[in-house]
Amino acid sequence: MRGVMEQWKKVAARACIALAGLVLAGCVGARPDGAMCQVSSGAAMDVYNGALAQVAQNRNLTSPEARHKRVNILALSGGGAWGAYGAGFLNGWSVRNPQLDVSRPEFDVVTGVSTGAMIAPFALLGSNYDATIAQAFRGVASNDLFTQRSFLGLPFWSSLKNPEPMRLEIAKALDDDAIAGLSRATAAGRTLWVGAVNFDSGGFTQFDLTRLAQSLPSQDARNAIVQRIMAASAIPGYFPPRFIDGCMYMDGAVRENLFVSQIGGAVNSAVGGGRALKGAEVDIYVIVNGPTLPRRHLTDNTLVGVGVRGFELAADQIQLASLREVYDYAHANGYRFYWTSADDVIAKPGEGPSADRCAAPETTTDQFTAAFTTCLFDAGQRKAMTNPTPWSTSRP
Repeated sequence: MRGVMEQWKKVAARACIALAGLVLAGCVGARPDGAMCQVSSGAAMDVYNGALAQVAQNRNLTSPEARHKRVNILALSGGGAWGAYGAGFLNGWSVRNPQLDVSRPEFDVVTGVSTGAMIAPFALLGSNYDATIAQAFRGVASNDLFTQRSFLGLPFWSSLKNPEPMRLEIAKALDDDAIAGLSRATAAGRTLWVGAVNFDSGGFTQFDLTRLAQSLPSQDARNAIVQRIMAASAIPGYFPPRFIDGCMYMDGAVRENLFVSQIGGAVNSAVGGGRALKGAEVDIYVIVNGPTLPRRHLTDNTLVGVGVRGFELAADQIQLASLREVYDYAHANGYRFYWTSADDVIAKPGEGPSADRCAAPETTTDQFTAAFTTCLFDAGQRKAMTNPTPWSTSRP
């Protein structure tokens, strides 16, 4: 009889654990209360083009009120830990000898996706925030950014990692002075955008962060901006989604790894009702946070190996397609186009790392190490400072 009772106790305990798991799954996996997305909305694209048109009108050579002759646009791609390359490149670009070629301008428009979204606010704010970017990316490792979910609780969460440490660091860097700087940029007609994917509608959405900085109290603006940066960098399955106005948002790189959406049409319409723009000075700079060519290696014949490789190749193709789309748009409208990537700072297959080339991580999940992000940052900084031709201008 005692043995039977012990068995019943074990069964009851297991049933309680299973029931608790189901309850937990329902609580964690459910959408927040009231998160009912109006998936038909497409206003974000119109607002984005309208803002770019206003920038063009304020800044362009053809406008009588132009404060300078060029519209300078910076697009920052996604790339995870590879963002250390872009962070280093911006730091080096700030101190580059102007006699070599292009000096770092004050940007009128900055856009960012994923890790680029984290850099974007400080790129718009200018070189005074280079140290902030360096601290955030140089030598950063996985334990600085996120924590691992409990193995037992993984079935009940929407992500493998908890990025709360990363969120806190972004919020700390966007202090009151930074928010005020973004607000002043808005008043001057300069804009900052990050891209995320609305997982309810499937559409790519651009968020205007400078408008938030100008229209909300500092703390509210900080919260709203950080929420959108976290949405733009929420790698599906790796980080949790973010809910904004009832909609689920995740990493913009799922659809576009960088963007300068319809900039030509917006500029043209701003200064001439769509007629050809003459005398315009529009410079588009793109920093690709990572290589543009797929890394060659023998793929493990395992479920994880094949799955990770498929993810890598799909991400590579999205990145290349996004870069070519922006190039083709710039070329069609006669705008100058400059782009840089980490291809030439990564050791080739069979080569060991050197002073000028970093060893590529074995897999996507191996990239968040202090050694790798330090090497990438330093290589990007050195390239922007001393390389006679750090930019490519041909079609990728």
